[in-house]
Amino acid sequence: MNLNNLKPAWRQFRLVNSMTSVDAAEILLLIERSEGARVSKIHQYFVSAILFAVITICCQAG
Repeated sequence: MNLNNLKPAWRQFRLVNSMTSVDAAEILLLIERSEGARVSKIHQYFVSAILFAVITICCQAG
């Protein structure tokens, strides 16, 4: 039997077993943070769009 064929599987097994498990509460906390960040980005986009519109209107007067 050639043991070289088993090396990738052994590496993957060691990698999976060395990882720490993630708690369900920790996953939910990460999801909540990402949703809050998304709202912030949308708010920032609207503010930038409004400022762009105001600057465009002011520059057209000249």
